[in-house]
Amino acid sequence: MNNLQQTHAITRLTALWALSESGLGGLMHALKIPFTGFFLGGFAIVIITMLAQLSPKPFATIVQATMLVVLIKAAASPHSPPMAYIAVGFQGFIGGVLFQFIPFTRLAAVLFGSIALFESAVQKFLVATLIFGKSIWEALDGFVSAVLKDLSLFYAFSFSFWLIGIYTFVYIIWGGWLGWWASGRLKVLEQKSAPLLLSYNELQVKEVSLISPSKKRNTKLWMTLLVLLGIIIVFVWQGSINKALYVVLRTMAALALLFFVITPIVKWLMAYWVSKRKTSSAFTDLMDTLPELRSYVKPAMVLAKQSHSGVSVYFAFVENLIILTLYN
Repeated sequence: MNNLQQTHAITRLTALWALSESGLGGLMHALKIPFTGFFLGGFAIVIITMLAQLSPKPFATIVQATMLVVLIKAAASPHSPPMAYIAVGFQGFIGGVLFQFIPFTRLAAVLFGSIALFESAVQKFLVATLIFGKSIWEALDGFVSAVLKDLSLFYAFSFSFWLIGIYTFVYIIWGGWLGWWASGRLKVLEQKSAPLLLSYNELQVKEVSLISPSKKRNTKLWMTLLVLLGIIIVFVWQGSINKALYVVLRTMAALALLFFVITPIVKWLMAYWVSKRKTSSAFTDLMDTLPELRSYVKPAMVLAKQSHSGVSVYFAFVENLIILTLYN
């Protein structure tokens, strides 16, 4: 690719990543694709790895793409929890650093995929602990121990520890494998593009309709202050109220902190960064591209099912979607 083609490809892949983060999850549910969250995390790894291969300055390219994706996610999916923005930001930053300073693309991709999904897995448990407290793991351990004791089996072990460990290990292996797979895929997709585009042009499918996400109103100052006051009261008075009631109040306070305090701050920081970087035109261009890329989702799945079966359908779906994004 020449410089113009690389710039075009980077822009299109960034838009596809933004589509994934802002609305592809709903489309995947409509297409009955299982393990959507697992799939979307892997999709981000594939896109970032390809962005790194296309750019002579991976860090700058990936970080800028990340900020635009986060901003589009905030605009198109305002209901997303703050941890979702943190996950995307982490993926972009760590990907930019690794691809910038590790000269071997495949090694960088494997490390990036493993670290990115490690963070994704750990984040889920941290959020659960933040919202429900340590009691959720204590209750889980107690329940499993009681069941094993009734069955006269050995029960003196931490079930939650093994659950977290195995779950995280699976994510790490999956992320590393996806990085390896994506690092050598661009040339393969270019070779596959011509026959796929012929099949796409022959295919007649109805465009998947989407319900445009409703934008929530900005939180008023007095409501934010009330939420902060409630959070402070719950955590200060924890020793003077019933334990069960405290668990409920603590969960409510943690959720309020996430959605009414942290989320608006994260969104404001993203908007401020974009305004300073003068990327508003790039943001507008990406938003205008989303409807076109969205129309490729269903044809990509239909074409994948015509030539593949089982798990390979989903890998073919990703390849088809990227080919249509880059070459159609």
